[in-house]
Amino acid sequence: MILTALPFILAMGGQAVPPPQAAPPPAAAVVQKPAAAPRKLYNETADAKVAITAAVAAAAEDGIRVLVNWGGNDCPRCASIGLAQRDPGFGVKLSDEYKVVYVDVGNADRNGEVAQAFGVKLTADGLPHFTILDAKGAAIAQVAGKDFAAEADPAKLDGKKLGAFLKQHQAPPPPPAQPQLTAALEQAKRQDKQVFLWFTAPW
Repeated sequence: MILTALPFILAMGGQAVPPPQAAPPPAAAVVQKPAAAPRKLYNETADAKVAITAAVAAAAEDGIRVLVNWGGNDCPRCASIGLAQRDPGFGVKLSDEYKVVYVDVGNADRNGEVAQAFGVKLTADGLPHFTILDAKGAAIAQVAGKDFAAEADPAKLDGKKLGAFLKQHQAPPPPPAQPQLTAALEQAKRQDKQVFLWFTAPW
C-alpha cells in the first residue's frame, strides 16, 4: 500500500521533519509622500490695498484697530512673530485687539507705493515694520521691527517689547452700556416705541 500524502516525513533518526513553509508575501512598497511646503506668512500675490481696506472695515465694525505687518518670507525676524506672541511677557490677545494684515514687501522692494501712502519708510534691516491704523484707516503709530529686536538674538523679536507697543496703541474700551440703554429707554417711552437690545462681542 502506497500513501500519497503524509503530514510529515520520518527521518532516519526518527525525528519528524516539518513540511517546507511557504515564502512570505513581498512587503508592500511604501510610498513616500512629498513633504508639504511650509506656509508662507506673507502672501506674495495678494493685493495689499484691498487687504488693508477690508481689515479697516472689519476693525471699525468690531471697535478695534488694524495692525499692518510689512515684511517678507525670507526675513528671519519677520518669521519670529509667532514666537514673540508666545512670550509670557507679550500680554496682548492679538486677535481680540487688532485685525492683522501681513503685507509682503520682499526685501523692502515690493508694495513700496502702498507703504508710502501710510507714511511707512521701509528699510531691509528694519523689517518687519509695524503700522497701526485707526477705525478710519489713518496711521496712528509706526515702528521698525529692529527696535523690538531681542537682545540675545537680534534676528528675533522681543515679545515683551512688541506686546507693550501693541497694548499702548490698542483701541480704548467701549463706553459703559448702561447710560446708552437708559437714554434709549427714555426716548422710546416718549415716542411710544420699543428698544432693540443687541449683545455682541468683537470675536
